[in-house]
Amino acid sequence: AHIFTQLSMKKGLQQWKEQGEDAITKELKQLHFRDTFRPVDPKTLSKKDRDRVIESHLFLKLKKDATIKGRMVAGGNKQRSYIPKEDASSPTASLESVLLTAVIDAQEGRSVAIVDVPNAFIQTRLEDEQDMAVMRLRGPLATLLCDLAPDVYKEFLREDKHGLPVLYVQILNALYGIMRAALLYYQRFVCDIKTQGFKLNPYDACVANKTVEGSQLTLLWHVDDIKVSHKSDQVVDNLIDWLRRTYEQIFEDGSGAMRISRGKIHEYLGMCLDYSTPGLVRLTMDDYVKNMVQDFRSHDDCDRTAKTPAADHLFEVDENAKPLAADLAKIFHTFVARALFLAKRARPDIATAVAFLTTRVQRPDIDDWKKLVRMMRYLRGTPVLPLVLGADDSKKITWWADGSHAVHNSKRGQSGGCLSLGVGAIASFSLKQKLNTRSSTETELVAADDCMPTLLWANKFLRAQGKRFAETVLLQDNQSAMLLERNGRRSSSKRTRHLDNRFFFITDRIAAGDLMVRYCPTADMVADFFTKPLQGKAFAKLRGAIFGQDPSVSD
Repeated sequence: AHIFTQLSMKKGLQQWKEQGEDAITKELKQLHFRDTFRPVDPKTLSKKDRDRVIESHLFLKLKKDATIKGRMVAGGNKQRSYIPKEDASSPTASLESVLLTAVIDAQEGRSVAIVDVPNAFIQTRLEDEQDMAVMRLRGPLATLLCDLAPDVYKEFLREDKHGLPVLYVQILNALYGIMRAALLYYQRFVCDIKTQGFKLNPYDACVANKTVEGSQLTLLWHVDDIKVSHKSDQVVDNLIDWLRRTYEQIFEDGSGAMRISRGKIHEYLGMCLDYSTPGLVRLTMDDYVKNMVQDFRSHDDCDRTAKTPAADHLFEVDENAKPLAADLAKIFHTFVARALFLAKRARPDIATAVAFLTTRVQRPDIDDWKKLVRMMRYLRGTPVLPLVLGADDSKKITWWADGSHAVHNSKRGQSGGCLSLGVGAIASFSLKQKLNTRSSTETELVAADDCMPTLLWANKFLRAQGKRFAETVLLQDNQSAMLLERNGRRSSSKRTRHLDNRFFFITDRIAAGDLMVRYCPTADMVADFFTKPLQGKAFAKLRGAIFGQDPSVSD
């Protein structure tokens, strides 16, 4: 079974029957008791309000613990016509922030807790008139809400032209689906934590810190999923107690309680964070991999596995290959998207294969399908492979940057890079370069430049977290590119002046002390893993380095 299976209310009721109806009733009960809806007579609505009426949706989800959860969502897409997107977007913690703070947690031996705030959005009151939309509930949804509180809603129940029950309500709380719901909740949460003395990290608006008992207390949140860490168990427990007092409201049926994870192993944002080994954090998504492999069996039912995610010809495109049929192309797109989610988090070993496959989702062919099968067979053979991350005593931030020249059909290169604080690759990327370069030196220069935004951000983020590192080193295996980066105009010529902005930028950052460039032999160039489909011992060696393991462990 899947970890999560989500269905529409109609299909969910067909599959889960009474259990599904109980989940819907529980969701409606929470919304009602939180005073989320005010019933309205549609005849009293102005033409403007009638035009802006949004539809209601309710989904049923089978959770990992085999329980059914209902979730009501407003069809807030109508609000796009009068609420600009830039006025509705809400910050979320970056993946790099999650992993960097997890490494700090492990290095300092912090106590860690994961807190899930229940019904976070609907605890936020809508105060701006543009947010207070009118929503239409149809069919069983309208009937169930009326049955729950007939004295409140019954007199407002109507029938539509098809004879189906319909109920109009004004939304008073930030219901999921309302365009500004996430932003309004974020703004409320930030105001609340600031009253407790927290200060936001200026380089991630979803990370906040304060000093308690001489040590840093860190909050990181992704919408309503919060990671709390401090050296003291009691300090973390005190923060959890405050969160409970502020956001928890338990109803008669027991719903509304916060879900809190304590101990050494936590599920967070689809990943398992395991702090069992002192100084290290093990990152896994084993269930995700196993489910993905199982779902693909209907398209590749043999038991064959592959030793690497991609063959040597990964970047080659057969112009004469037969395009995939529409249904198979859709499946191709789905599994590439799932693989991308996995590669960005716990399985960077498939990043190079995924980087190429993402360039093919618009018009995949039979040859692309074979490459997808190869990657899935590799995952089938390696369903359990922990990414081990940690910081050593060197006080050094190390980056590797590499580029493969003209490997794509368009003759563009492939950039690759990764970051480590001593054990494992905390951040990594593999991407097709956005311009054609005329030599391997230029390709390497572009690859280094592709590293720079995250490199500079990580330096500043860690500094804001109170972490001081002696140096940031960018390792490369191309001496000519390194000369351009170090010397700027003095090493430039007619052959490279069209790339002035890139190497001058790196030169300027070197002069400012943000990084230093050093040579790394090709055999030890970890970023090589992200620019070409390596095989054999080279693949095993670099995968071992990326995953924070001895190569023999992952051979």
